[in-house]
Amino acid sequence: MKPKVARAVVYAPHFAEYSTRLAFALGEAAEVLLILDRLNREQEVEPALLAALPARVQWMEFESVGRFARMVSLVHIVLRVLAFRPHVIFMQEQIDALSAWVARTTGRVFPILLTVHDPAPHSGNDAQYVIDNAQNRRVLRATARAYHVHGPFCRRQLRREIEGDKPIVETAHGIILVSDSSARLDPEQGRILMFGRMEAYKGLDVLINAIGLLESRNIPHHLVIAGRGPELDRLAPTLAARRSVEIVNAYLTPSEASRQFQRASIVVTPYVNATQSGVVAAAFGNGRPVVASNTGGLADAVVHEANGLLAPPGDALALADVLQRALCDVPLLQHITRGAEASATRAFAWRTVAHSLTAFHQSTISGA
Repeated sequence: MKPKVARAVVYAPHFAEYSTRLAFALGEAAEVLLILDRLNREQEVEPALLAALPARVQWMEFESVGRFARMVSLVHIVLRVLAFRPHVIFMQEQIDALSAWVARTTGRVFPILLTVHDPAPHSGNDAQYVIDNAQNRRVLRATARAYHVHGPFCRRQLRREIEGDKPIVETAHGIILVSDSSARLDPEQGRILMFGRMEAYKGLDVLINAIGLLESRNIPHHLVIAGRGPELDRLAPTLAARRSVEIVNAYLTPSEASRQFQRASIVVTPYVNATQSGVVAAAFGNGRPVVASNTGGLADAVVHEANGLLAPPGDALALADVLQRALCDVPLLQHITRGAEASATRAFAWRTVAHSLTAFHQSTISGA
């Protein structure tokens, strides 16, 4: 049954591109109010994407820097939501105080479906942030009527983290960092991309050791590490010794990031632990397969020998073997590339995600 037209709010204190693309897909069948943090919107959402939003989608932005600005934003957000009278609020879990207050006030009137991107914190800086904002996290999760996660691993992890038996819907992570240009770049042979913020759990040290093994085997390759983070700073001297490594230590715009994904023939996510990954969704959206650690939610998204390859986490030798296989076995690389492209148009397509969320609201939340 096709979900009926409804009114939905998409509240995004973070994950601006993700939320804009979700609102775009929801807007095909529903009236949508998209609420974005201004700074996050400027970083993640290109003007062309906002300009292309369907007529059914309204959008507003708010300020989150400074106590007075947050107070004003809270009033504006609440009044706008009350006037819009949504059937459901799709809220992204960002555990700041403003979002907790938005949930407290609007959740008393309208059901909240909370998208929990990371049910439990990653090791490193993320863990400390969760500790510092534990009360906001409790408020958001307690106020939500139901939850949205990306894959079975995240569902199991969230069920362990929360009390009670509130319903959970799982979908794939919709594609992001996709250029709206119709012209797609051809991949460069042997080019491997690791993208994102380099934290300890991302396994950059494991990848460096694997690259050393590829160099010793004389396997042609070129690794590009694009992003910033403490691990990149810590490992800079070691990386400098690797002749096949290029570092792009910068924040990339969405179009710049898309170009990096498209120039690569393989995207690598050598994480030691993981929940879900927007990097995998970006790789598929740009038609590139992923070599990933067989850990957490990565194994829900990357299907071995279908849209990518899996290796045991923390094992540099195994990672080198899998990368070598992807680099040297041309028919295999072509096969998993086609699989990545297919994933982007099926489970990872925003229309698929939006349909699942709308159907879930219709069958579960609105009747709860």
